[in-house]
Amino acid sequence: MKKKLYGNICLCSFIVFLLCACGKQQSQGIHEPTPALDHSITKMPDLADNTPETVTFQATVIDTAADSILVKPIEGSLELNSADQFRIPNKEQLELQIGDLVEITYNGEILETYPAQLGDVYKMTLSEQEESVVMWDRIPMVRVNGKLYYHTGKESTVTGRCGNMDGEITTTVDGTEIPMEDNQSNFGSGFGYQYGTDDTIEIYMNEKWFVFEYREESE
Repeated sequence: MKKKLYGNICLCSFIVFLLCACGKQQSQGIHEPTPALDHSITKMPDLADNTPETVTFQATVIDTAADSILVKPIEGSLELNSADQFRIPNKEQLELQIGDLVEITYNGEILETYPAQLGDVYKMTLSEQEESVVMWDRIPMVRVNGKLYYHTGKESTVTGRCGNMDGEITTTVDGTEIPMEDNQSNFGSGFGYQYGTDDTIEIYMNEKWFVFEYREESE
């Protein structure tokens, strides 16, 4: 009787041992991260996404407008592989001329438009100014019919132009001065001009037509 009871006790003990061992092995296969660790894992991607990417390239100004400029990326830049012209907002209100070299910092996104546009422009600075602009102390200007016309830095896009000139710049003053007489400029004489549209004149210089505009607020 004692032997049978002892045998039953041993059998029960062995079964309990097996159950405990199985339970222990099952619990070892489950990993529950602590709340603090779980918080770190979910926040890490957010921190990475909030870090803005910046890309910088240089480009030459090929046209200017009141609040933007048109540029061509320099040779060898990756942006030139995407487009040969970019419209850039001139938030800094830089006084730029055609031929100026600017440095542009943006977020690396290029929009599929033409001219192309950049996603977010962070900064634009003037790297190098066109030599012909540096030699003047004032903006090149000319007085015609009592009005003062300022160099816009733009080349004319007029085609099929009449060959006759409407007038000629006959006298000049120093580059630091403002012309006071008709057909007088502060950048030279002997240049012919034609009247343009919207209070502009177009002056023929160095085998190119340049647009000069009348600015009423300057009078």
